[in-house]
Amino acid sequence: MKGLQFYGDSQENHPDCLEDFSDGDFLIREILQSFENFDRTLGITVQEFFSSEDEQ
Repeated sequence: MKGLQFYGDSQENHPDCLEDFSDGDFLIREILQSFENFDRTLGITVQEFFSSEDEQ
């Protein structure tokens, strides 16, 4: 479910997925932003997992 939310969030931020990646700097920024978004989503998921374990 989280993966679907992450995918949906990325599409909302970039409705036009056919970007021109001929500019190397633009491509690097897009890749770094994708990693940041993934890292943030993963961190939230891990926190939720461990907090639910603590409650049990």
